Amino acid sequence: MAMKKNDLKGKNILVTGATSGIGKGICIALLSQGARVIGIGRDESKVSDLSFEDNKFLFLPYDLNNIDGIEGLFQNNSVAQEKLDGLVLCAGKEETVPLSLYKGDKIKSLFNLNLFSGIELLRIFSKKKFSKDNSSVVFFSSVMGELGQPGKVGYCATKSAVLGVVNSASLELAKRKIRVNAVSPGVVATPMTKKLFSQLSDENVKQIEEMHPLGIGQIEDVVPTVLFLLSDDSKWITGQNIKIDGGYSIQ
Repeated sequence: MAMKKNDLKGKNILVTGATSGIGKGICIALLSQGARVIGIGRDESKVSDLSFEDNKFLFLPYDLNNIDGIEGLFQNNSVAQEKLDGLVLCAGKEETVPLSLYKGDKIKSLFNLNLFSGIELLRIFSKKKFSKDNSSVVFFSSVMGELGQPGKVGYCATKSAVLGVVNSASLELAKRKIRVNAVSPGVVATPMTKKLFSQLSDENVKQIEEMHPLGIGQIEDVVPTVLFLLSDDSKWITGQNIKIDGGYSIQ
């Protein structure tokens, strides 16, 4: 049987973390395939270059740390006019902080963005008035969701919790044939990674690079898997965690 290309034309996809890195890369790829994209992020100026025909890109400036206001985003007439075919939860932040400095407020802030905002978006998305049957949800976890690293207690905890959400939600939403999966990248060359590397010694950067047998990843190494999970080609895949890490996790 011949394999068909991912057909995303005309699909209506909401993407968080749309202003930079992997999230922006996903938006660009979806738009290039004819999807309608609703992007959520904090800085609209970072997506000013996403000008596509027929107003296929709608940007909603919002700080997802404000969990209580998320449902209001769905009251936007431009969002509500068409049910969603997909949800990509890419917003998040990485922190390296010694355990002795991890106080309550810092942990809460990390969980708000990396986990709680995603659960709230999934809760709203799961309502029949906002999403279609046979739709797809893609959470971003990390190889750190299964592996540990010094100074990343909070980050590892949030990414591990994401996998628990995927396991449970995939079963709960299966009655509507809604698929819920996770992708877990290793270190990918993004603005966030560049900022992190700028704070490290050359020796530490080299150590991180050497932990990836195939080298540091690029945005284009991650995006195709996300597009596949959003497409109908993945209609029998749910509750999975797909690692895209250049071999980091097999060592």
